[in-house]
Amino acid sequence: MTGKTKPDLGVFLVNEPQQAKDTITAEVVLSGGLSATAAFDTKWSLASGGYYDVEAASREGDTVFLQVVPLARGESFASLKPSWYADKLFSVEGRYGAYGQPVDVKVKPSADAEGTFDLAFSTLTPGGSDVARKGVVRALQAPGSSDVLLLTASASVARWKKEGADAASRRSVGSFRIASTRSTDLRPEPQADYRYGKTSGPSNMSSRNDGF
Repeated sequence: MTGKTKPDLGVFLVNEPQQAKDTITAEVVLSGGLSATAAFDTKWSLASGGYYDVEAASREGDTVFLQVVPLARGESFASLKPSWYADKLFSVEGRYGAYGQPVDVKVKPSADAEGTFDLAFSTLTPGGSDVARKGVVRALQAPGSSDVLLLTASASVARWKKEGADAASRRSVGSFRIASTRSTDLRPEPQADYRYGKTSGPSNMSSRNDGF
């Protein structure tokens, strides 16, 4: 990933993400004095290295990754439109903007679980060529925080149907859940992230387990 700018995905990690068999878990700092353990299932391997926050990928370039987006004043989770998801997922600072802002973006509600959207877009290569991809995203909100957690899976158009990437992506996104939440004195900022030297951790004031 040399030469690429790290995407700004709003993910501040309390500790290192873990993969146990087919389940990936990661505890992230949210607004509202809360941390949440997000979990999802995938057969793809957890990516490592400074370019990634919480991401898994296949050898063929299929990916699934976590993003955290704070709602602006006046926004509500229930009323978010497809255009909101397009803006957050396909900005030049996002996961798909390494070589320029994605083009030919389409976002529409999916027939899958509530809060799920089907995606079509093209990313740019270092040489300026377009690579068409399809994907799916699911949004969740942890009780007590205004932040929206997004899990997005995508693959090239060539692999989407013929190579089974569609089914694998939908399984991962369909399994996305908030396993637990707890109170914390950390704020969603770089200093809170274990990679950047946080100075304090989640408190034991309260916790909630929403199932794993």
